[in-house]
Amino acid sequence: MPEITEYSSGSPSWADLLCKNGQVAKDFYSALFGWTYDDHPAGPGMVYTMFSHNGVPVCASAEPGPGQENLPPHWSVYVTVDDLGAAVERARNAGGTVLMEPFDVMDVGRMALIQDQEGAVLRLWYPLKHAGAGKMHEPGSLCWFELATTDPESASAFYTQLLQAEAAPDPNTDFPYTLVKVSGVQVAGILQIGEDWGPVPPNWGVYFGVDDVDAAVAKAQELGGKICVEPRDIEDFARFAVLFDPDGAVFSIIQLGEWPG
Repeated sequence: MPEITEYSSGSPSWADLLCKNGQVAKDFYSALFGWTYDDHPAGPGMVYTMFSHNGVPVCASAEPGPGQENLPPHWSVYVTVDDLGAAVERARNAGGTVLMEPFDVMDVGRMALIQDQEGAVLRLWYPLKHAGAGKMHEPGSLCWFELATTDPESASAFYTQLLQAEAAPDPNTDFPYTLVKVSGVQVAGILQIGEDWGPVPPNWGVYFGVDDVDAAVAKAQELGGKICVEPRDIEDFARFAVLFDPDGAVFSIIQLGEWPG
């Protein structure tokens, strides 16, 4: 599959990990997914680690910077927008909170940080030199983005306005699941947080593709990860599992059949 060089406005395009220990994260994810990594200076005493799969950038990680010391380890999702200022205003008008106004990320792009009405945080990205992940929907790369929320109806209304997208129930699941589409293409899902999940706050999560979910779960455990949700099937479509990395950050893995349009 050719390397991705641009994303449609409203589409998730990148993800990065806030980790307690950068070397632990590098060792874990590179061994689990076959990634290589390169460290890049990102300010005084800060390093941004770019992960690549077969030479193509797929995601990144970093240790906490100033003001992030008390945040738990987690994956963050970035969505490309073609007008950052307008997207920020749409977030406000839809009832969201702007946590960080648009700012330059060196010379690679501009970013803003917004929070929806239920509390989930999303990063808005206007690309300059960095378009996002060079590939998706393949083993070793990002495959899906999912919002877990306390109010799917409210979240659907918010994100359709913010991303200028469509949202509709997934007709192929036996549980309530909302698909978000940009220009007719599925880009993300919205899922209700279950009462049995425990104290899980609304959040955006990531799925990485693997060739064999069960083998990847076993490998993750060998490397110091833990199981959050045991491997299970989505009938006639995929098999997935949810994991904790050694620092406690949550991520999902998925073994896909043919990717739907």
